[in-house]
Amino acid sequence: MAVVTKKPFSPSDVVAALLALLPDEFSNDPRKIHSTMARLQEDSCYASLLEDFDFLDYAAYPYSPLLARILNRMQESRLLCSLNPEYERYQMKGDPRKAIIDDIVTKKFGDQEEKLREIACKLAEVLK
Repeated sequence: MAVVTKKPFSPSDVVAALLALLPDEFSNDPRKIHSTMARLQEDSCYASLLEDFDFLDYAAYPYSPLLARILNRMQESRLLCSLNPEYERYQMKGDPRKAIIDDIVTKKFGDQEEKLREIACKLAEVLK
């Protein structure tokens, strides 16, 4: 029987960590978020971090139901705020950001942390 090793992080950990590594405020444009994640997933360098996200090709842009659910859960739990009145920007700062960096980024990603930071930089460029 083949031994399956479980990753030390979940897809929710990946998204939370990436967003915690972005500036305090960034675009809430789903097209930009999903398209960038889909494009980065195709890079073999980042595949192990992003492999759990399935993107639908028949939408107007690559769309991951899992990514959408994670973003919604982060808003519901108040880890991520969507700014009024147009809800065009996300905001994450203060205690939630610190907790994610302390409890997820530094504890769960180990040798993958540098790649995670690279992805966050690429996302930050798109989500200004």
